[in-house]
Amino acid sequence: MANHSPFPIISVEGDARQRGCQYGSQCKKLIEEALSLYRKSFKVDSNLDWDPTLKLGRKFIPFIEEYDPMGMEEMRGIAEGSGRTLDEILLLNVRTELSLLAQAGGLEEGCTAVAATPDATASKHLLLAQNWDWKPSTQRITVILKEEQKDGPNVVQLVEAGRIGEIGFNSAGIGVLANVLTSDKWRLGVPMHIILHKILNAEGWSDAMLAVLAVKRASAGNYLIGYVGGEAVDIEAAPEDYNVIWPDGGIITHANHFAVANPNIRDLLAPTHPWSLTHEYRAAKLMAKERGNISVAVIQDILRDHLDKPYSVCRHPDTRLDESLRTQTNAAIIIDLNEKTLCIAKGPPCENEFVTLTFEDIM
Repeated sequence: MANHSPFPIISVEGDARQRGCQYGSQCKKLIEEALSLYRKSFKVDSNLDWDPTLKLGRKFIPFIEEYDPMGMEEMRGIAEGSGRTLDEILLLNVRTELSLLAQAGGLEEGCTAVAATPDATASKHLLLAQNWDWKPSTQRITVILKEEQKDGPNVVQLVEAGRIGEIGFNSAGIGVLANVLTSDKWRLGVPMHIILHKILNAEGWSDAMLAVLAVKRASAGNYLIGYVGGEAVDIEAAPEDYNVIWPDGGIITHANHFAVANPNIRDLLAPTHPWSLTHEYRAAKLMAKERGNISVAVIQDILRDHLDKPYSVCRHPDTRLDESLRTQTNAAIIIDLNEKTLCIAKGPPCENEFVTLTFEDIM
């Protein structure tokens, strides 16, 4: 690594079961803390008791098993290595779906994601970046998972302990950012974070898009997928329909609402969470201003933007809200797909320096 990481780096290798066992063993205490945190969160935020929630999570298994058997095997390994039940590890990976099924409106979870293709960057590299906004308490259960795989490309991703899919990139040149979206027509199907796991195991750009499109999706999610060949695409995926957004002058920006009007998709978040609209607008404006000169340093400044603080791109907790509802930027991430580097800061990024991590040993 080029510098000391702001988050623990968990290194695993082998087949899916072996990687899961190593992951679970190294993150045993963090997984225990994650389960304790979400046990409380389900009750406070969604009025869901623990045992019925575990039982509901189990209903996703057949869909995951058919779509991503390697991911299912990895979760079995995590359960084995951490000494927890498969139901508990599964719950960490379907947490978004279970929370949203119990709520009529959107979650307070939010993210601002941006992509710049070589048409817009100073280096002619493809850059992906994101502020990951969520409960401050989840920052301490977050790790960088470094996977040397026997059964697919090697992967580096930022995840909450116990999860198998989130934000990251792989040795095949695929990178992905993610935003939770909120729509109607939720159903049993493949959860968002399992789709992210499948994207990160894709060998090419078309395969990565297929991982989003050719699946019975349980929930809504936004997937901004970059490819080292110099292209990016954004897929706004509802359970039964989707929108595709291509770069505009080499730039894509996205937050937590559906940016494309679609009569078949009802957006439940935007009316109650206008900060998503302002995040996307502000990020797009600042990126466009630097078109042709966009660099890692430029994006760092954008991720630190404080217009309309605390509901700014650099999100800070709103002290007027109950503590359980407060959200902040837990991490700011910039991926250079050409260099295969991860530039990362603990969030809010205005309070911490960015550190560049390299992964030459597996990339």
